[in-house]
Amino acid sequence: MSESELVDHMIAYYVAGPANDLNIATRWYPYGELVLIIEDKFSVAVRKFGTKVRGKSKLAGTKFLDAMIAKGVWETKQNDFGGSMHQFQTDKFRAVVAELQANDPIIVKAKAEGPEYWDKAFAELVG
Repeated sequence: MSESELVDHMIAYYVAGPANDLNIATRWYPYGELVLIIEDKFSVAVRKFGTKVRGKSKLAGTKFLDAMIAKGVWETKQNDFGGSMHQFQTDKFRAVVAELQANDPIIVKAKAEGPEYWDKAFAELVG
């Protein structure tokens, strides 16, 4: 199993479906709190694929969060104490997710092969 391949599939799976329902209050969050929130979202989304997959939720969630911050999905500002705070931008998130759903090679392959793709892919990645 390639850890990065597993994480990429977890992110693709999340973006392909559960991300459509993500809604985070538009208050300012410290980075660490966002990591916990997104890790939980990933853990719930991939629980049906078993503990080996679910165990990588923090890694996948953090990679996803960092990519979304880089794309401007979370507006970032520096606080008075030297740290960063982040605010969810719903419209920007929906646009980025739609772009990824249309162009991510893993998601495109999953759409072509049907819903059984995910079960098979995760079983191979952790088997």
